[in-house]
Amino acid sequence: MIILETEHLLFRPLTFSDLDDMTALYADPEVTRFLGGPRSRDEVQSVLSGYIREYQTYGHSFFATIQKIDQRFIGHCGLLNQEVEGEPEIELGYVLAPQYWQRGLALEGTQALKDYGLQKLGFPRLISLIPPDNHAAIQIAEKIGMQYERDVEEWGQHFRLYAVKRPKSPNV
Repeated sequence: MIILETEHLLFRPLTFSDLDDMTALYADPEVTRFLGGPRSRDEVQSVLSGYIREYQTYGHSFFATIQKIDQRFIGHCGLLNQEVEGEPEIELGYVLAPQYWQRGLALEGTQALKDYGLQKLGFPRLISLIPPDNHAAIQIAEKIGMQYERDVEEWGQHFRLYAVKRPKSPNV
């Protein structure tokens, strides 16, 4: 079931059949540099189970990100329920395999998910929690219209919080 489609990407709910691809993704130290480091298959299975539950509960979570041209799993992007400094938020996040970096795919995917979250799902705002030294993620957040709000400490880590709000309707 395709949730969203862009010029080069397809997004669908994650399933347990994605475990091998997710395990390979999370075993890569480059990929997990800002995510706390590589994870074992059991850890990835637990995370994947959580994403599947979230999708079933909320109708959104991380989505498998598929490259259209070859139908290859290249990572996952999505909208996650988070609590930041005691407040509920929806976080726009993505994780792509390194061979798909520097191709505009993260930008294409995050722009589409931003529009999906704000327009189709009707969220009033989306955030991204980005480690200060993840310059590529900061650039992408800014390119899709997110603006730096403040620094936050969550889960024992320091992040820069970027946010974008749903545009006001012109007939309001």
